[in-house]
Amino acid sequence: MVTAMRLSERIDVVNDEFTDRVKSTLLARLPSLSTEVLEWLVMEHYQFSFTNVELLGVARDATAKLANPGVAIELQRNMEEENGHAAMYRRAMRLIGTDVDERQEFPPTSDFFVKVRDLSGPAASRALGALYATETAAIFEHQVFYAICEEICARRDVAYQGSLIKKFHDIHLDEGVEQGHKDGLAAFVDEPGPAGATGEPIDSAELEQGAYDAIAAMTTWWDALLAEVDRKSKAA
Repeated sequence: MVTAMRLSERIDVVNDEFTDRVKSTLLARLPSLSTEVLEWLVMEHYQFSFTNVELLGVARDATAKLANPGVAIELQRNMEEENGHAAMYRRAMRLIGTDVDERQEFPPTSDFFVKVRDLSGPAASRALGALYATETAAIFEHQVFYAICEEICARRDVAYQGSLIKKFHDIHLDEGVEQGHKDGLAAFVDEPGPAGATGEPIDSAELEQGAYDAIAAMTTWWDALLAEVDRKSKAA
């Protein structure tokens, strides 16, 4: 008997198509990319860390109208876990010689956040889908930037083991922050809750579309990042 895929699994399949492609592309090119290009990528990734708590807050407020109060509670928990992580990221990078505050605006990154903010509210079911997708993709991002930061440290003769930047990525990977966020939201993606409860029911179709829209936005952003990596590498 064939068991139908859960909604979270269907979303994961689409998410993995883009994250696996980006991960394999970047990791294969890592040794050949200049330190300046690697720093630039970190600066752009830091923008997501800096903005993440705000996006979670928008989604929490949007999902507070749902019949199942657990969604907003889970997003609040995620916010509390992420609070302070951007400051840790900034400090950790400064300790290895990169000041993320020297970053100049990259329009595709700004456009990406406009899109994700829109997806994070006010439509509650869409927000749940979008945040499930972005939290899932965060796992691959930390895997990629773990490797990037390790490479930067090696080039600067800075010990990666015991460093604050390794600890930053370990919190999100080995200590399970991102997997916990993904799993916590997956429970509501797959089990919307009683339709007759007070409040707005979760609309699974709207949720799924919100997830795919978020994946499309992340794909556009990462394609722009990779294109800029190519441009910077050719110009060097």
